[in-house]
Amino acid sequence: MACISNGIYPSGHFAPSSSTLPEGHNRLPKGLWDEKESTRRISGVCLYREGSNGSKKLKGNPILALLLIVLVGLLITSATGAMVTDVAATSPSLVLSPSSGKAGSWAKAAGSMFSEEGDPEFPPQTVIRFNGIEVASAYGGGSFSISFQVPSGIPPGVYPVQAVRGSQSATATFTVVTLPVANFAMDPASGTGPAPLVVQFTETSTGSPTSWWWSFGDDSTSPLPNPSHTYRKNGTYSVTLTVTNMAGTNARKRTITVYEPTLMVSPLSGKAGSMVTATGSSFYYDEKSASRITLFFNGIEITRDIPMTRSGTMGSFTASFIIPADTAPGSYTVRAESQADGAETPFTVTNLAPRALIDATPPSGKAPLSVHFNGSRSYDEDGSIRSYSWNFGDSKSATGPAADHTFSQPGEYRVILTVTDNQGSLGTSSFIIRTDNTPPIADARGTPASGPDPLTVNFDGTFSHDPDGKIRSFSWDFGDGSGEQTSSTSHQYRDPGSYTTVLTVTDDLGATGKDEVVITVGNEHPVAVIGISAKSGSVPLMVTFDGSRSFDPDGTALTYSWDFGDGTTGASKTTSHTYEEEGTYDISLVVTDMHGASGRAEETVIAESPFPVVPLIGGALIIAGTAIALWYIRQQIVKRRLPSPEFHITTDSGLEYETGMKRTSDEFPDISVEVRSGIWKEGDKR
Repeated sequence: MACISNGIYPSGHFAPSSSTLPEGHNRLPKGLWDEKESTRRISGVCLYREGSNGSKKLKGNPILALLLIVLVGLLITSATGAMVTDVAATSPSLVLSPSSGKAGSWAKAAGSMFSEEGDPEFPPQTVIRFNGIEVASAYGGGSFSISFQVPSGIPPGVYPVQAVRGSQSATATFTVVTLPVANFAMDPASGTGPAPLVVQFTETSTGSPTSWWWSFGDDSTSPLPNPSHTYRKNGTYSVTLTVTNMAGTNARKRTITVYEPTLMVSPLSGKAGSMVTATGSSFYYDEKSASRITLFFNGIEITRDIPMTRSGTMGSFTASFIIPADTAPGSYTVRAESQADGAETPFTVTNLAPRALIDATPPSGKAPLSVHFNGSRSYDEDGSIRSYSWNFGDSKSATGPAADHTFSQPGEYRVILTVTDNQGSLGTSSFIIRTDNTPPIADARGTPASGPDPLTVNFDGTFSHDPDGKIRSFSWDFGDGSGEQTSSTSHQYRDPGSYTTVLTVTDDLGATGKDEVVITVGNEHPVAVIGISAKSGSVPLMVTFDGSRSFDPDGTALTYSWDFGDGTTGASKTTSHTYEEEGTYDISLVVTDMHGASGRAEETVIAESPFPVVPLIGGALIIAGTAIALWYIRQQIVKRRLPSPEFHITTDSGLEYETGMKRTSDEFPDISVEVRSGIWKEGDKR
């Protein structure tokens, strides 16, 4: 029996999920099913034999079934012819997405324009081959999309990928790539230079990158493979190149150092011929070559081969040079150059005007008055005076540093001195000459006239006077390069030395008078003072010496040096010393201040023998012997009935004591005895 499939599909073909499976068949994934019993296919018409499971036979006319088979065959033949016509008109194509990637990666093969050859209900299988190796297959129609995996371990290269469906095929290529390795070159190669620094980057990556991304380290980026970038500010920048292909990404970093050489000069201005110090920093230091600096002034080389001190990749230097002599005043450029870079800074050559000073003797007097003018004290701070020109105010003139002129008529004359320096600058000064005028008398006083530095001195010129007029101006020259224009002032001298302060007074007719005060600035000597506990005494004699009352007028600390006069010394402010032997000793104290000035004081100490005990005992024995002698004589006198003798004891002090009085030896320190017996003969005066 034969049957036409109505939702019942033969083995190994697609079937909708709603299809009814015939008895004795199982559904496979994606709608496939397979029969459990024998089945024969005849273009969609199935003939079943009765199965063991009692499959139901279809009933029908065999002739009708044959006609249906023929009709179906004609329809299939017509459809197949149309498909062949379409295939002849359009070739199948194959597109890979992506078209490149690393080994083991997945891709998708999309085919189109494949004809529906064969039985539409039983389409042929589509096979994907990678370099001849089948990697995927599937059933489908004229268009399909099949995923496949690139074989693992396959080396990089370009490989064919073929889709085969029945008698039709289409081919595309797939590029197997590896992970790229980022790398790049720079110009300048060192990546170091002065701002603004233009760097040309050239990528040298391997692994066939398909995209590039640059990060220049200053918030700037670029997608170009070989960009150029300008760094305008000093600093250190990290440049990163990231390269990408289908295998992944890789990055490489390098450092860019941008610097700006600087040059400074000190001072910033000065006269021609003056010394200038140039200091340079942040110059590129080339380790391979001896980095040296050449200095130029106004484009002219003035010194070369200046070594640099290295700090990393940078170098610095300091050098001095002299501004060329006779350089005219103006602004000039000082430039420092190395093999790699350079820097410059301005310098101003200045010319101070000379200062003219006039000395006139006498400044006034009766006409005709001969005056000697001297301008040799005129000076130029930054050069030299080349000429002197005098205008005497009476239509007469002269040249030279000094001149003599006679004013024949009484009156007031303004004498002008003009001096010209070596740069052509002028300086002028004037002086009034008056005839028939007595000059004023200057009286300069300064208090104090001496003292330690710094010394502030009060100057008073108010005692100056003009016999025939008034004093109109006061001018102090303190002798240290400074001055003042007042009648009274004060001035501080900071350095030790002797200064002559000159007061110049000018009267109402221009006559002048001068007076001087000598000020001495320096260190005053300290004053030594000795305090002594005892100036004399018996040996051993201990004496305490005190130098604490010594002082320094300048208020500085003192050191002490004692000489005790017996070969011994001491160094304390207060000290004690014992004299073991009798004698007279000269003691001295020398005090010294921190500036080396010293002061000296002297004293005398007398060391005596102990109290004289032996002479005292001897005196006592003499007194005792004398007393015994007196007693004996008295007894004899009594026996002879003679008048009592008179005894007198005379001391060295001239005092006399009568005998018989109770006296102690303490009352007779020095004793001499004279005995007058009183025995006399008749006729003798008594």
